[in-house]
Amino acid sequence: MPEAPFHVKVRIGDKELEIGGSKEEVLSTLDDLDSIVEKVTQAFNQKGVETQVRQKKNGNVEYPNIQHTTQCSEAIVSLLETEWGKTPRAIGELREGMEANAIFFPKSTISGVLSWQIKRGALRRWKDKKRGYLYVINEKGD
Repeated sequence: MPEAPFHVKVRIGDKELEIGGSKEEVLSTLDDLDSIVEKVTQAFNQKGVETQVRQKKNGNVEYPNIQHTTQCSEAIVSLLETEWGKTPRAIGELREGMEANAIFFPKSTISGVLSWQIKRGALRRWKDKKRGYLYVINEKGD
């Protein structure tokens, strides 16, 4: 009788790794789990690697895929540091970009965080007649 497949799932934050094979293969791989987890974590956290793009369900607007976070300021900066964020973005676009990545904050929280980031010099803001306030990363030397 053939051996039943053997699977182990490991969750790291919002990422998941599944190892499968024969029981002996999986158990042997688990001996190297520390190095595997380290490699996977490094791969998930690599900055500068442009990741997949998520599409908004009811339209053709594309948003960058950012790492999940529980910090509103971190999500905003992550979005604005992408190629997508090089174009000045309104608060509604930032909120939709966060929601496309399953990161949910009320508009009032996002607005407060944006104001705080402007005061500390991390972001720049100006008012556009058609789109309202627009936000970008404050590049050093600006």
